[in-house]
Amino acid sequence: MMNIRCAALTACGITQEGHGVRLDLVDDEGRGVSVELSFEQAEAVAMTLPSLLTCALRALTGKESSRYIFSLDHWAVEQSNDCTGLLLTLATGGGFQVCFGVPAEACKGLGSVLAKGFDRSSRGNQTNGGPLVVLN
Repeated sequence: MMNIRCAALTACGITQEGHGVRLDLVDDEGRGVSVELSFEQAEAVAMTLPSLLTCALRALTGKESSRYIFSLDHWAVEQSNDCTGLLLTLATGGGFQVCFGVPAEACKGLGSVLAKGFDRSSRGNQTNGGPLVVLN
């Protein structure tokens, strides 16, 4: 397996009219490298990176409670096209953005927690959209 150590991300873009993405890098020896991923591969990487960053941070700090945190810069809420929930877009100042499809039941639970203004961490029941519980 070829190992490429990235020294810099120089550019990124879409390929094949949106069917893939391209990352242009400079390796640790100064050579230009381009990595192309299919849409599905890029999606898998995007879904994996936040967890990997948290794992790396835990290894660096030696603390299991460490988490990689994205600072929220702005957000938007929209009605989904099928009217079964909402679209919640969260974005950082650095250009990272993610949109979640939030089912109606989860909206109710999240709204309840936000309205109460909890100071402690709250996490929703991920299996059935039931009430949120406060973790100590």
